[in-house]
Amino acid sequence: MVNFDYDDVIRINSAVDALISVLSEVRAFVPRYDFDSITEENIRNFLKNVQDALRVVMEKFGLEQQRIEKRVEAKTIYLTGILFVAVSSDTRKRLLELGVDPKFVVVTGGPLNASDVKSLNPNISDKALETVKRKVDGVWRDIKRKAPEVKRILVLVERGNKGDLMISERADEIQTRTGIQTFVKTFSSVQDLSEEFLGEANV
Repeated sequence: MVNFDYDDVIRINSAVDALISVLSEVRAFVPRYDFDSITEENIRNFLKNVQDALRVVMEKFGLEQQRIEKRVEAKTIYLTGILFVAVSSDTRKRLLELGVDPKFVVVTGGPLNASDVKSLNPNISDKALETVKRKVDGVWRDIKRKAPEVKRILVLVERGNKGDLMISERADEIQTRTGIQTFVKTFSSVQDLSEEFLGEANV
């Protein structure tokens, strides 16, 4: 028999509250769901709260959480000391598969300047542009906050993508604002991203 008690009810309530917070964060980015790095971190924290709140309850019901731990083999090229700046969450996902620490990946979700967004979408409303400006400011704060922990910054640019190209054109500005040497690497597809490809900037 399951030893269910009032504390378990509190845990479930906490998990539901955290999931509602996740939903609120996600809805702010419909319909494209191009999260910036700050939003991604907020969602990650809320989901961690869900995980922590439900762990005990799941164990009581005999449901064990399965943790998949990936062993990253030691290789001659190490992707450390680099802050990666990318536009898409797909690029971030690929970097994590390669063993990059999530805290050293910044996803911009678009250009790093509101005027660039305006040039991509001339019909954007003033209200929407104000939201974009706040989002861009948040991304810049994220980059500057993480920069002191790395030796170099690598801007990843998908070939043929206008938004990515605009990010690459801000590389000098990133270097000026952070004081950290900044490089740009262009790729055709996320599958091109490998330790060998990325590690060339870690010399």
